[in-house]
Amino acid sequence: MGSVWFLDNGASFHMTGDRDLFSNLEDKDLGVHIEMGDDGRYSATGIGTISFERESGKPFVLKEVMHVPGLTKNLISVAMLEDKGYDVVFSEGKAFLHSKTTGETRKIGVRVRNLYQLHVDGCVAMAGKAEGLVIRDDGELWHRRCR
Repeated sequence: MGSVWFLDNGASFHMTGDRDLFSNLEDKDLGVHIEMGDDGRYSATGIGTISFERESGKPFVLKEVMHVPGLTKNLISVAMLEDKGYDVVFSEGKAFLHSKTTGETRKIGVRVRNLYQLHVDGCVAMAGKAEGLVIRDDGELWHRRCR
């Protein structure tokens, strides 16, 4: 967990189980229960903001990120990005974020197997931590959603 975030078109919200990543976090019962493809059920216990450092110097800020204790993957909701005025474009193994208001387009992710992961240099709130990603054949199990 930690430095790897997945762009997820099935996620209704941005979410993480890692409390240490938040630059601010409001603890409260959101009344939201997350069901994952492995039949895991988790409750959101707070909401806040996470900032990522970027090579360009301009941080990538995610607002309204849910804290979901027990969740082992960090998810960025494509639908929430669209609701905030961005188009998310997937092309040739890369993911791009295009602002409808400014017209700016920037690369934000890369494809690893069949999943797109956020390309970041690090989370501002987690300075000093370093974790690697281990790709496993069953890595897509968490991605499936129960309907």
